Amino acid sequence: MSMKNTALYVAELVIEGAELEGDNPLPVFRNRKHNRDVKENGTLSDEQKHLLGYEAGERYLPYRMQDLYSRNRKTLRQKSIVLENDVLEAVFLPEYGGRLYSLKNKQTGLDVFYKNPVFQPANLAILNAWFSGGVEWNVGQLGHTFATSSSVYAAQLTDDEGNPFLRLYEYERCKNVFWHIDFHLPPGADMLQIYVRILNDNETSVPMYWWTNVAVRETEQARVFSSTSDVIYMDPRFGGFGAEQLPELPSVPGEDVTFPMRFPFANEYFFQTPESVASPWEAVAYEDGRMFYERSTSLLRYRKMFCWGNHAGGRRWCDFLANPGEGNYIEVQGGFAPTQLHGLDMPGRTEWDFTQLMGEASIDPELACSSGWEEASAYVQRSVDSLLNEQEVYRIHERLQQLANREPQALLHQGSGWGALEKLRRETLEGRSIPAGLPFGGMGQTQVDWVALLQDGSLPVREAAAVPDSWMVQDEWQELLEASLKAESNRSWNAYLHLGVMLYEKGLEEAAVSAWETSLQLEPSVWVYRNLAEVYKRKESFDKARSYMEQAYELSGEVPERAIVEEYLNLLIQAKDYQQAWSVYAALPESLTNSDRIQIIVGAAALELDQDAFMQALFQKEFAVIREGEVLIIELWYKYNAKQLARARNVEVTDSILEEAKVQFPPPKNIDFRVVGW
Repeated sequence: MSMKNTALYVAELVIEGAELEGDNPLPVFRNRKHNRDVKENGTLSDEQKHLLGYEAGERYLPYRMQDLYSRNRKTLRQKSIVLENDVLEAVFLPEYGGRLYSLKNKQTGLDVFYKNPVFQPANLAILNAWFSGGVEWNVGQLGHTFATSSSVYAAQLTDDEGNPFLRLYEYERCKNVFWHIDFHLPPGADMLQIYVRILNDNETSVPMYWWTNVAVRETEQARVFSSTSDVIYMDPRFGGFGAEQLPELPSVPGEDVTFPMRFPFANEYFFQTPESVASPWEAVAYEDGRMFYERSTSLLRYRKMFCWGNHAGGRRWCDFLANPGEGNYIEVQGGFAPTQLHGLDMPGRTEWDFTQLMGEASIDPELACSSGWEEASAYVQRSVDSLLNEQEVYRIHERLQQLANREPQALLHQGSGWGALEKLRRETLEGRSIPAGLPFGGMGQTQVDWVALLQDGSLPVREAAAVPDSWMVQDEWQELLEASLKAESNRSWNAYLHLGVMLYEKGLEEAAVSAWETSLQLEPSVWVYRNLAEVYKRKESFDKARSYMEQAYELSGEVPERAIVEEYLNLLIQAKDYQQAWSVYAALPESLTNSDRIQIIVGAAALELDQDAFMQALFQKEFAVIREGEVLIIELWYKYNAKQLARARNVEVTDSILEEAKVQFPPPKNIDFRVVGW
């Protein structure tokens, strides 16, 4: 559509894809090691090692895993929000974290970055379900963000010139902070203007994380640039970090890896932008003369390149996330810390904000893609400066900053009810509200019990067989729940279930076990037996874990919860009770026997019990839930073929036969998701 002014409107994206079918009701507890052990090869400076691994341990609660989906694609109709002017058209998906699905140059008809032609969830995010393409806004915790496959709020606002702009926002429950992103496309602008603000308006500091992930198209001669040659890189030879200067890295000797397609394995490196650079940037130049570029204010200091690599596993991932031949992309990213495994704290009573601008331009491909690194880098730096200098970045930033507290005029999409609940809690108990400019709508079923606890002083009693509506781990809610339990009339099985979840997430194991045992005395439930199984599994008391999980499974009924089946089968396989695992599997309804993860888990039992027909069907399947780098199905493939070799020779399987099978039987493409090519 041709226009002179900016337009903002709701539309529909019609796309082939596999929809999300639900989530996992079981609480997945955080890694007991809050800090992650990260290897480095001795080349990182003391400054670069500071806070490496800090608060990088996995966290999930109070969110639930989004692990129910398939590869059965159909025509989907997804809600989208379009912001456009006479130059650019930006399409956002408010039901999927506000993902910027596409940015099209209306004058050329070409996409500015990589747009996935399909919607295919895969097991890559913190909460599992993730899809490739576009721009993702990762806030709060290491990984593809909690909200990446969930609804966020979207609203329309108007700037001082009367132009509409889009605000995406949400309440982030894990860290108890608010965030919003404002998107502006004034008439004539050839760059998308993005203003990000994170608000910790509590007294205490919280570990914080932000990375903007931009998927851009991958070509043979695509070349990545930033304001420095100094990088921290991931060396897969020892699984840790090293510091080096581009264009070559010790992990790929003799290759200029500013061209991502020259990596023989999936890899990443982080540009170590000097503190003196007031406006960091990153660009990708192409052999067809186009260049993607982005530039920001200084808070978003660091930049990253990620690629899948030019080996079979990497190419498989690109095809798997899209269609064969249509999924080739690399990611250029911007974040707060030297790498994504570096942590940092956000103090209490603090606001962090930055502006990031994205666009494309024409460049000389000979200078950018065919010249030596230093000459090409200097040329691209001049090109970026001529398109968008530091002064212009800060001029735009100051203008957008002035609109940060502006109230929306119209709600375009409603996110979760948790922001509204937090607002109610603060107003009821603390005499304060939430940050201005972030109106939250009503609450739903997942908030009902917590509203009752807040207003009536007790958690409603629920049926033990019913799936709990939500989890809560916030300190203030734990205090309310503990206060309610002083009254004997409030001591229900599910009150102690929730108290145990809160305590165990905080590492208070004995108190959590005591709460769960009290819950069982009041009324046995699948959920508490499972949580006790998790306690003993983590303590490596596997017999006890199995005993509790068997009780959970027996309570589950004729159609047990899928996640309970998965965890029970895993414990049986771990105990090498293959016959029992196979018997459990064989008794399941068809809706569960066809589950990807259940089939992969029970594959170990099928292998031991010579269920050849099952194994052959397993290896022909295309699984939706494979995790990046997962090798379980590959190991089953090698062991199965080693067993066939040994059977033909009438001998036992040995290490040498297993090694022979690895050479003689390369895994079929549909199950090969290894990200390192050796």
